[in-house]
Amino acid sequence: MRNKIKQLKISYFRDKIKSYPDIRLGYRNIRNEVVPIVMLYEGKRRVEVHKTNSKRGIELVRIKEEADNCKRILSKLESEWVELYGIPCEYMRIRHYGDTENKRFFDQLSERCNTYDSMTAVCYNGKIYKSKLEGDFATLMDEYGIMYKYEPEVVTGTNTVNPDFVLYLPWLDLIILVEIFGAMSDVAYLNRNKLKPFKYAMGEWILGWNFLAMCYSDKTTYIREMVMEDIENIELRRCLEILNSRKFQ
Repeated sequence: MRNKIKQLKISYFRDKIKSYPDIRLGYRNIRNEVVPIVMLYEGKRRVEVHKTNSKRGIELVRIKEEADNCKRILSKLESEWVELYGIPCEYMRIRHYGDTENKRFFDQLSERCNTYDSMTAVCYNGKIYKSKLEGDFATLMDEYGIMYKYEPEVVTGTNTVNPDFVLYLPWLDLIILVEIFGAMSDVAYLNRNKLKPFKYAMGEWILGWNFLAMCYSDKTTYIREMVMEDIENIELRRCLEILNSRKFQ
């Protein structure tokens, strides 16, 4: 079952890469000045040329960066597959999750605009995170191509909360809320946060099912492989849920 989830991820990124247009970077000599340009191709025909600092140029460069990032993630996932199984990964057809309730829920979430200035705050990719643990988590999600929003406002039952992260995994149409508890050895911190899981449960965000709590103290270490294993365990439950629902249709 775990290899099926890996197949789904790889197949999703293969399909996603095919959806991007052919965008290339280059240079052009304009009035004896070498200027960076971005070009859009349809087949072998070049249909658009723009300076990279123009409005359209910035847009095309951003799309190219997204495509290049997807290629990097796919290469990482495929190399991991070959390392595990010794053969290339076969393609698995997956549903298109472009317009589902979960995707719409994720898209409408608004991130808080944070200006943390504490000693523990870190900046990653132009965004400020209130701790290194959260910055490291965001970095890891980017490495594996998992969409996320940082501290969005979420209504859970009668409460409104701002979880540290909301993840969306399109290959399983799966939403996961993530809370990172970073000072579990601090009694005051524990008392402030002990009711959080119950608040989430009131909104049907259940630990191990669609809610992940990561707990750290001064004596524990952030282990990337364990984080991904926790996420994969939730993916596995979702995959089994899908298979069981189809079994009784």
